[in-house]
Amino acid sequence: MVSERIQPQREPDTTDTKASATKHRPVMAWTVTFMLLGCTLISYLDKAILGLVAQPAMADLGLTAAEFGAIASAGGLLGPVAALLFAFVADRLPLKGTLFTLVVVWSLFQLPIFFVASGGLLLATRLMLGAMDAPALPISHAVAYSWWPNDRRGLPAAVLTTGASFGKLIFAPPLAFIIAAYSWQAGFLAVAILGFVWGLAWLFIGRVGPYGKAETETATTQGPGEQGTTEQGTTEQGAGSRAPVRSILATGTFIGYVAASTAAQMLGVVVLTWLPSYFQVGLGFSAVTAGSLFGVPSIAAMLFLYLNGGLGDRMIRRGTPTRKARGLWGGVLLALGGVFLVVLPLASGVVLPIALLMMGYGLAISIYAVANPALAQITPVAQRTSVLLIGLAANHFLAAAGPWITGFILDDARSAGTLAQGYTSVFMLMGGIAIVGGALFALLVNPERDAAKVEAARLARAAAQAA
Repeated sequence: MVSERIQPQREPDTTDTKASATKHRPVMAWTVTFMLLGCTLISYLDKAILGLVAQPAMADLGLTAAEFGAIASAGGLLGPVAALLFAFVADRLPLKGTLFTLVVVWSLFQLPIFFVASGGLLLATRLMLGAMDAPALPISHAVAYSWWPNDRRGLPAAVLTTGASFGKLIFAPPLAFIIAAYSWQAGFLAVAILGFVWGLAWLFIGRVGPYGKAETETATTQGPGEQGTTEQGTTEQGAGSRAPVRSILATGTFIGYVAASTAAQMLGVVVLTWLPSYFQVGLGFSAVTAGSLFGVPSIAAMLFLYLNGGLGDRMIRRGTPTRKARGLWGGVLLALGGVFLVVLPLASGVVLPIALLMMGYGLAISIYAVANPALAQITPVAQRTSVLLIGLAANHFLAAAGPWITGFILDDARSAGTLAQGYTSVFMLMGGIAIVGGALFALLVNPERDAAKVEAARLARAAAQAA
């Protein structure tokens, strides 16, 4: 059956000893995956720095919460446009070199703030940073998936997503110290240096694996006389194997992916921008303590990401349809995370609000462990990077308004003398959006069904081209 041909549920059956040796390289696969984790870590840290400097930057530059929220949202304005434009050429570019260029360029855009700080310059650099940063995450996932078959992608996807968590847990405390000890501008210099160091390491370590599209970069792992192989162990699909993009975008899996990832992305950018301020203003912590606590909700996110990704992979290897292992299960966890956030305004004290934030944020963010692999599953290998970029463009565009809306809510709450309650109202709103996104994901995502539809559209196009 068509659906069986396009759903890789087992290791490739290879007879070529050299090709088989290329495919079964778990050490290299994990090495590249953890390098890509470093990329996502720095990417999220480049955005998280804005949350860490929110209070001193607003005071120094004379910005209101709405104005600062608009600057934070600006980072997401050019990002979707850049990702969408990049999608047209992404499958034709070498992934290794492209990722290196993006990281180095966005790190360069961090430097001007260290030398000349102003609201206008902060806005301009955020715009350009967003444009460079947006394509990097789908490219990272595409490179990672090139090292793993379908039934083993959940855990690597979870690892990449925990870049945000590791960034907050490992680097947020020292960054908060640098900001407090020197200046808020010094934080931008620190994250720029991290980006340059990663780029240098990627030049020596980075490469595309055997489950991805054959390209120049794979020459070090694939002999010049060998053909690329798909996840079924057959010849790599060529240019004629592309499915019509509309056949992918019209599937329930893609629509469910956009709904769920938008909810998670909006919550993520709101947390990145405003969580340290909530800890300071709403819960009464100092700036350094708030920076140290910044990563606390990420502890739950890491736990649920690894559980969701690992459990989903195990269910698939045991024969559970990905409709259940990724679609239904992932949607339920996202919606449950929304419930924890919705009840946050009812909590009092310090411990209970932090606990609710941990559970809500952790469960919601865990959707990425199944959402990206589900979308990759229905997409032909040759189009994987571009489709992931289109999905990212959609959710980043819809989620970009999150910090801006939050700023208006907080300004109104400040005027009414209820600023602390304003923060909890924001998280309650994010929880409601997460519930809706989770429900849509659970109802719409069906990779088996949609992979068959996409394959039928691909075959129809191939037949029409051959006629």
